[in-house]
Amino acid sequence: MSLLVETIRIENGRILNISFHNERVIRSLYNIYGLVKKTDLEKIIKVPEAALEGIFKCRVLYDDKTTMVEVLPYTFRQIRSLKMIFSEEICYPYKYINRDRINKLFDMRGECDDILIVKNGKVTDTSYSNIIFRDTKGNWVTPSTFLLPGTRRASLLQSRKIKEADIPYNEISKYTELKLINAMTGIEDTEGIPVSSIITDS
Repeated sequence: MSLLVETIRIENGRILNISFHNERVIRSLYNIYGLVKKTDLEKIIKVPEAALEGIFKCRVLYDDKTTMVEVLPYTFRQIRSLKMIFSEEICYPYKYINRDRINKLFDMRGECDDILIVKNGKVTDTSYSNIIFRDTKGNWVTPSTFLLPGTRRASLLQSRKIKEADIPYNEISKYTELKLINAMTGIEDTEGIPVSSIITDS
């Protein structure tokens, strides 16, 4: 079985959103392995001196027996276009290193930067992020039909900066723009992408 992974943002030496990452690790170990284990990633992660300034990506690779940690410099990805991809079989409830199914969908993006996955007629996620849409009132909305329960998504929902809703793929035009969010990327980190940048097959 593939190792699981937590990707965690370290900013100027601070480990961000750690409680949400702990919660997901605990949930994953219980649901997959039946293991009841208190987890405190902050005690496992040692922030290197090189990561005391700037933004770094910490990856914790683990299963029921193994834990490995790596810290790497991080550069934000620039996404300007998304290819809408339909898949009824895709399932990604746990954050595994093995992403073969998603990678096969990503390979269908053509000239677009990323994909927007639609399942059962509803918008889910991109290849590596949850997604939020801005409505005409300026509110940010995230699909309730997500694939992966992201930690950034959970944090933003808890703080009421975003809300959930069913988003049918044929109602995307009701929104003005979108952003991709994940453990490394918050609302303020990237510019909005016009919904017209979502490409569908003619």
